[in-house]
Amino acid sequence: MTIAASARQPTPDRSARGGARVERWYGWADAFAFIGLLNLLVIAFSLAGGLLFGWAPALAAATSCSRTRLRGDSQRLVRTFATQWCQRFVGANLLAAPSAAALACLGVSLVALGGQSGPAWLDWALIAAAAVCLAHLVLALTMDAHYDLRRAQCIRLAWAFLVRFPGAPLLLIATTALVIAITAFIPGLLPVFSIGAWAYLCTGLCLSFYAANDRNLPAAP
Repeated sequence: MTIAASARQPTPDRSARGGARVERWYGWADAFAFIGLLNLLVIAFSLAGGLLFGWAPALAAATSCSRTRLRGDSQRLVRTFATQWCQRFVGANLLAAPSAAALACLGVSLVALGGQSGPAWLDWALIAAAAVCLAHLVLALTMDAHYDLRRAQCIRLAWAFLVRFPGAPLLLIATTALVIAITAFIPGLLPVFSIGAWAYLCTGLCLSFYAANDRNLPAAP
């Protein structure tokens, strides 16, 4: 009787493991499809705004759609993206104007120093300043999507966040550098994946920063 009982012990459910594996692969495929479509939407709506005035609301819409997906909420990506782009067209351009102006000035300075034999530390200082301005731009756009704040508050609090949590801009800069390096190695990723992946990853990082900061805030009396 003991031998018979041991022979009837349940075996692992292989169908359950196979179903979990298929579900995991489906989740990855869905994430890649979302990022690819997001990439195309950013490019298309940036061009729709004449690039100069279209890229900021396109990034703002990408940030908002990425936040919605990361929170697990459902959305119709194309319709939601178009709605966010239209609604935040003026606000996103005003919000991005300070960082964009600083990035433009730093870029012109780098180009002007490129043909001269100046000190190497100056080039690195300009690159570091540009990286900080880009991190500020990402934080400001994600704050605008995540919190109910005025534009001036988003700009000011983004700088305060950079100073208080220096690890946050370092992670954003490292993510940006990684995406740039991979795209430089595989240029074909730029029109189909790189921009959407960068926006999605940076949005996820910023949301984790804000969640950690909110947990550390003192409880209201």
